[in-house]
Amino acid sequence: MAKKVYPGNWVNALSSYQGQPVVAVPGRLYYHITGYALITSTSATSWDITIPSPDMRQDDKPRADITSLVVPSGAKVYGLAMRVPDMRKDRGVGTAYSGIVGTNTNELKVAIAIGNTAAGALADNDIATKAEDVVVANGTIAPKAVFTSVITPVAQTAARTLKVFSDNGSQSAGSGMTSSLDGGTPIIVDVFYFLDDEASDLNAVRIPFVTES
Repeated sequence: MAKKVYPGNWVNALSSYQGQPVVAVPGRLYYHITGYALITSTSATSWDITIPSPDMRQDDKPRADITSLVVPSGAKVYGLAMRVPDMRKDRGVGTAYSGIVGTNTNELKVAIAIGNTAAGALADNDIATKAEDVVVANGTIAPKAVFTSVITPVAQTAARTLKVFSDNGSQSAGSGMTSSLDGGTPIIVDVFYFLDDEASDLNAVRIPFVTES
């Protein structure tokens, strides 16, 4: 059984690493999972999404990063977000930039597969952000955040792995993208979903245990 958080104790962000849900509505376990895909100097057209370990020191990290973002079977995804961050050290000085280098008109999106499109409205096996909202112009992508949501989500019939993709504008692989920055550019991804809660156990009804001699 999941380690649930109830509204009276919900004072911090839910733990993506531990897959921590909140019982915001009785009968449902709500999840908010956050990760990042790192675009580096090595050209690529797709990137895995990492859920970082709570252990920050690189020389002392007993819990390894989770190297993929998986939405479980049965999840009803009602929101998907992506942020291309402003990578300036001082965001009050100069012009915002992401450091991403790409081919004009190519697009960046979060999806299960390159063929997915937000026209699927976060449907079963068709989860995606709107690629046309994040487009390469003048050889780069400007810092931007996008959110795709639905009012009535449908359950996923299997576990789904989300990735970040370079899209050519027609739900096919675009050209490779890179980052000009030391350490790369992290693309931040959020997925919001809920699962049906589990039936209560004996502790909930306080019936004394029956023992046999």
